[in-house]
Amino acid sequence: MTKKRWISAGSVLMTVALTAAACSGGGSQGTSQPSGEPGAKQAEENKMHEISFMNFAYTIFPAAEGAGVDAIKEKFNAHIKSQFILQSDFNSKLSVVMASGDMPDVVAIKDLDSNYYKWARQGAFLPLDDYIDQYETFRMVPDEIWDQIRVDGKIYSIPMYAPTYVFSNIIRKDWLDNLGLSMPTNYEELLEVAIAFTKDDPDGNGKDDTYGFALGENISPEYMAGAYWSGGWYHKNENGDYIPGIIGPGRKEVIETLAAAYREGAVTKDFAVLNWAQANKEFYSGKAGIFIGTPTGMVEEYYTGLLEVNPEARLASIPHFVAPDGSQGRLLGQGYFGLSTLSSKLKNDPEKVKKILEIMDYGRQFIPVNERTPDNEVFDWLMGHEGVGYEMVDGKAVLKPGSESITPIQYMLQRHEFWKPWAPNDEANQYSIASYNDPRMQQFIAEIEEMEATYNKTPYADPSRGIFSEAQSSKGADLQKYIIGEQTKMISGQRPLSDWDQMVKEWMGRGGADIIREINDGIKERGAAK
Repeated sequence: MTKKRWISAGSVLMTVALTAAACSGGGSQGTSQPSGEPGAKQAEENKMHEISFMNFAYTIFPAAEGAGVDAIKEKFNAHIKSQFILQSDFNSKLSVVMASGDMPDVVAIKDLDSNYYKWARQGAFLPLDDYIDQYETFRMVPDEIWDQIRVDGKIYSIPMYAPTYVFSNIIRKDWLDNLGLSMPTNYEELLEVAIAFTKDDPDGNGKDDTYGFALGENISPEYMAGAYWSGGWYHKNENGDYIPGIIGPGRKEVIETLAAAYREGAVTKDFAVLNWAQANKEFYSGKAGIFIGTPTGMVEEYYTGLLEVNPEARLASIPHFVAPDGSQGRLLGQGYFGLSTLSSKLKNDPEKVKKILEIMDYGRQFIPVNERTPDNEVFDWLMGHEGVGYEMVDGKAVLKPGSESITPIQYMLQRHEFWKPWAPNDEANQYSIASYNDPRMQQFIAEIEEMEATYNKTPYADPSRGIFSEAQSSKGADLQKYIIGEQTKMISGQRPLSDWDQMVKEWMGRGGADIIREINDGIKERGAAK
């Protein structure tokens, strides 16, 4: 059976189609035109710009030449010379390219890591501050995102959109109803529900074959019920410095809850050695009753598979808990995924820079979900035209097999593999109807979206994001491995919870104190610069 790729709500983009003029410049042969004369201006407008582009990709690898490239050439007078590299190999290959000093005109960046800061400070990237206000979709980017990606106060990249949604906790609502239980509103109640799911036969089959929390290795999912319990830099220590959530009081409450549930058999028994796919299977096979969900990126087949096993199953999103400090809302996602940088060699070619940014801006425009049809000229062009790049099936645009080299959107100088225009807000994406097809899945996702709109009252933007820490870069991975390992022991009973303060002390001594100092210095410097 041929598998269709659906264009999702984080899908597509754009505004009003342009005409690609191809008028030849005037003047008789052999006559030169001063740069300020109309003929010189016409010649510049008709100039074909050669733009090299290096991008990372997960599943879609468009050809270097094709109908998509030709369409951009005709519309924008620009020839995109692209290179798409498997994301797992991208960073290593990019390092080689940057070391050679031969950076393409436009390079996608996966991670805001030490290399990004190094290359920006070495002058590899073109500063873009003076261009931001000239393009509508750049102006739509919130200040908190620009602040994340600045290097020494300057903007060196254009962020690619991602929703600010993060995972929230979900639960088997039918099990709650079967046992006469209410939706939990705090961790104490969540623990009671998890134990009931383990011991009170919530599916009514007379077997001891269900339990509470589905959990996998590295304590995943984290089961945070709001920013207070997240891994973000929400809490402060006795000195008034922000600390990472992994050692904060919210995280301690989560670990205590999971440890108590584990003692009752209400957590996946062998969680420490289960990968993410196996943890998913524990939940969607009908064994566990508590897991996580999000409006975007869910695998529809998991839910429909659960419904095949148990048609009465119903999932619901657990409202964010009210924290001890009175807050109620989740940690905001960073709001972007991937960056586009321009080579500093373009500083003497402002017309080419404008052409690059014009193409980017055109490809980032947001089209409401109900307008993503052949009647919308911009949408139709970006998707390679109905019947060629896509077809309409049950009211949705479906990319045709092999269309990756036909659709211009793939070559618009940003990472468009997953079709994410710059939405005015998360709600505008309407993921429940745009990203999913089964009505039951659509209802489930709509309920998550409704929960977010109702109970995300005090969303929290992590102040540490976008701040580079040398200690984090060199020691962060080892510290994370250590702290997760020790907290895993606490859940499984191999280390007492009374050792929490000692564990934090050990983490600090291994380099955590340096990270806290550097991150807080960065937070203060950024605040002073505003």
